[in-house]
Amino acid sequence: MIRITPYKIPSYSRKSSDDKGHVSFSSNQIGVSKFSPVNLSLLKTQDSSLSWVKDANLLSSLDSLAHLNFDEKDVKYVQSMGVVLPFLSGQEAVKFIKDSNIRVKFATLPTVNTHAQYDFENNDILINDLYKDTNNPAEILAISEAILHEAGHAKDKDGASTVQEEIECLSLNALSHRALSKKHPNIFENQNSLIIKDGVCVYADLFFDEDPSKVRLVKRLQQKYGQLPAGDFKHPPTGLAYRVKNS
Repeated sequence: MIRITPYKIPSYSRKSSDDKGHVSFSSNQIGVSKFSPVNLSLLKTQDSSLSWVKDANLLSSLDSLAHLNFDEKDVKYVQSMGVVLPFLSGQEAVKFIKDSNIRVKFATLPTVNTHAQYDFENNDILINDLYKDTNNPAEILAISEAILHEAGHAKDKDGASTVQEEIECLSLNALSHRALSKKHPNIFENQNSLIIKDGVCVYADLFFDEDPSKVRLVKRLQQKYGQLPAGDFKHPPTGLAYRVKNS
């Protein structure tokens, strides 16, 4: 059995596609004050901006993402698994969204457990409209994590997926969730929202499980993505991806 142990875990603390080019982040695969006003400085560049974003919740989520920095020890730990991260910061992801003219919007998605989708054909990141009118800051942060995940899928510019690509995008969720939990202590505790308890919280726990064999992570990935190929040219499979397919 392969053991993943190059780094010690820091102590603190989908793109499965259908025939229409939709890729999803879903839970079937996967008392707080409001935030300060949105700082638009990181949502604009000299050549392009997200001026088309009018929804206040999406603005808040994108602002949170634009100011999100992963912990360096967390990044090294995930990279020790062979993961090639699509982005190394939230600001990098927001810049990619702007430069690629990706629209982020609320939409009706197939189920309540489908939190977000990347629509390859239309180059849209879709967030489940269950959260369109939320006043819950924890859900706003969860939306920012979902946007990050789908931007990772969008980066390879195709509508297909593999186990390895899912590992890479889910690693973004793990890193961002740990960073946000540190920045906003206890904000995700006692939350019953599906996008939180059955979505963004899941993989921070599984990737940073102290079990060096990552048995729970492998099992989860098998359940949700075992039908996908291990990898492809853009996402060469790691030992972890092969374990998902073969163990």
